[in-house]
Amino acid sequence: MSIGAWPGMPGEPNRHEVAALLQCTHEWTRAAAKVAPSVVQQVAPALTVAAQLYEAQVYPAAFSQLAGVVTTMQEARRTYPALPEL
Repeated sequence: MSIGAWPGMPGEPNRHEVAALLQCTHEWTRAAAKVAPSVVQQVAPALTVAAQLYEAQVYPAAFSQLAGVVTTMQEARRTYPALPEL
């Protein structure tokens, strides 16, 4: 599932949903590093916090953090069209 196609989350997200989104954002970040390292520098701290929240099993907070990461990624794609699709 691509990030752009991520469905709205009714209720609290579960571990599997957060893990899938975390994996997608991580893969996008790795691919984006080849095109625009400065974008990765912007995204990496928030993505790290999301991973820490996931590890601590605070899934709603991790999902909320990832939502902010995805918003930053979407904004970056508008600025740098060469970045990978979300």
